[in-house]
Amino acid sequence: MLAGAAVLGHRPDLLVLAAPFVGAAVWAALLRPTTPLTVHQSMGHPTLSEGDATTWRFSVDDPGCHADDIAVRLRVPEWIVAQPADGAAAAGLRDDGDRVLDIGVRATRWGRHRVGPARVVASSAWAGFQWVSESGLDARSLLTLPRTTHFDATAGSVHRPGLIGVNRSPRQSAGTEFASIRPFQPGDRLRRIHWSRSLRTGTLHVTSTWADHDRHVVLLVEGFDDIGRSEGIDGSTSSLDLTLRAAGSIAEHFLEVGDRVALVVLDNRGIHRLPAAGGSRHLRRLLETLSTTDPTGRLNDTGRVPRGLHPGALVVMLSPLASPTALERAVTMAAHGRSVVVVDCLPRDITQQFPGDPLAGVAWRIRSLERALEIERAGESGVAVVQWRGPGSLDQVLRNMRSNATERSQRPT
Repeated sequence: MLAGAAVLGHRPDLLVLAAPFVGAAVWAALLRPTTPLTVHQSMGHPTLSEGDATTWRFSVDDPGCHADDIAVRLRVPEWIVAQPADGAAAAGLRDDGDRVLDIGVRATRWGRHRVGPARVVASSAWAGFQWVSESGLDARSLLTLPRTTHFDATAGSVHRPGLIGVNRSPRQSAGTEFASIRPFQPGDRLRRIHWSRSLRTGTLHVTSTWADHDRHVVLLVEGFDDIGRSEGIDGSTSSLDLTLRAAGSIAEHFLEVGDRVALVVLDNRGIHRLPAAGGSRHLRRLLETLSTTDPTGRLNDTGRVPRGLHPGALVVMLSPLASPTALERAVTMAAHGRSVVVVDCLPRDITQQFPGDPLAGVAWRIRSLERALEIERAGESGVAVVQWRGPGSLDQVLRNMRSNATERSQRPT
């Protein structure tokens, strides 16, 4: 425009002023890239634990070496913290036309998060041209596992060590570990006859043994509600945060001592099961299943006991006990002969998490009194309820269960 005004107005001074700009425009046009830039993105680790971080890497390839500067902006969702904080990074391209930009990504809460998309912008010297990715690069899924807390509860194991893990099978069958002396039944082997007891009582008795496999542990997780305020791994915790982290910690403990662990998750999408197994790979599958728990939806908790629970399993139920149906489910399982431990995962500071709503604090204090009465009644029915306090929460209750099981096994027939 300045050059045109100089020609039409016969103003050579304006032409002198316009000459540098015209030269820059011509130079940029001559150096404009003939092939588009290529952008590659990769993520260091698609699966993290709460509080861990990974690197989102962008690689820009400019074959003609025409671009001088590159900038990228990554969109991050809630519970994802980027470094830099705004998710943007910029740098100059190297002489070989290649440049790598790294953005740190840290997950602060469990779940599956959608990170991205990202937009890349490249420009030449003097801003002669600018290249913008036509559409944002594809978003990637980042799975965040609940953080586990290592603890040792072997002192409170329900039974003496068996052949594989801590919790021995409750089923009497062919094995090598002595269980008890009982009256003879059809099908018993003659080599099992206990002659001293048989001669003393006048009735044929045999020795019974425990089966040569361990009883497995069932983690029953209730994810219908998420009560309280969650601020991720660095702040206050909600009931579902406590539930999933406690379930992961308990599973890790039993798997490390060689036991088999099964998982049953109840949430507003239905029932999710993971068969009993052992090993570190099973722990990974278990944590991945926990991280997909969804408290949103309209499915109501009917209080029914899930089908398929092993009759001799140790059931560890984790729940905030927001409604009476949770304890009713535990009492029903105990009435059918299962060993049940209920872990209370309601945050201890729940009455203080609503500073702007005094009525909510009063309502939770009233509900706490009702819960105390319900827990007392459940204890009278043989269901132990403990509050999750991290490592050591289950030591005492498992120690008591072990003592009771030992007394029952040593009673004379």
